[in-house]
Amino acid sequence: SVQQLLEDGTDPCAADDKGRTALHFASCNGNDHIVQLLLDHGADPNQRDGLGNTPLHLAACTNHVPVITTLLRGGARVDALDRAGRTPLHLAKSKLNILQEGLSHSLEAVRLEVKQIIQMLREYLERLGRHEQKEQLDDLCSKLQMTSTKEQVGSTELL
Repeated sequence: SVQQLLEDGTDPCAADDKGRTALHFASCNGNDHIVQLLLDHGADPNQRDGLGNTPLHLAACTNHVPVITTLLRGGARVDALDRAGRTPLHLAKSKLNILQEGLSHSLEAVRLEVKQIIQMLREYLERLGRHEQKEQLDDLCSKLQMTSTKEQVGSTELL
């Protein structure tokens, strides 16, 4: 088990040939228990893979809300940039753009997940005192509120 490997001295920051760590994989797969276990054993929540992605980038991209919360509590930086210059917030915003274009089959479910991610990022930025970035999140939430599913007539606020 992962716990046994860590207790036996396996380096929680060890990476594969693409720079991905166990924390990257656990974050992408939504395994909150393993994410917490790795953090407890010294995994770096800000370690980047070969594309510059941190575990938070991967969790935000895949909408794993409990993992995002765990990573933020574990010290993950919300302002970390990947090699393309995107933050985890940019990835959450990309999800919103997909919603607005109507490309998702489960718009309401994804919208609620994105809302949760944005709310967590907002609270984190508030704690850091980064009001300008918080205002960007508020603007993003306003856009999210105006987004409606194709099946609805008119615009209905789901938030």
